[in-house]
Amino acid sequence: MPKVVVPIKEEILRSAERRKASGAIGEVGQHLAELINLGFEHRLEQLYREFEAGRISLEYFANELGLGVRELYAALEKQGLPTSNIQRQIAGG
Repeated sequence: MPKVVVPIKEEILRSAERRKASGAIGEVGQHLAELINLGFEHRLEQLYREFEAGRISLEYFANELGLGVRELYAALEKQGLPTSNIQRQIAGG
């Protein structure tokens, strides 16, 4: 199973614990799912900048996100990040 490491600030964890303690169990799951998605999107954008600058390879980029290259393309397109120059970057450098 692929995994992505997303740092979570202590105050976010405390917020989730308070929601759970108040009985908003369903909301906690949704809240945490939203946080995970935001963390993934943020990490994808960070790695994309590194890739664009030529500091990391496409394979490294995909592996860091726990994705295959095709899945990475789909994730980039979902975020609205350009994918048209990726093949050119691979061939050129």
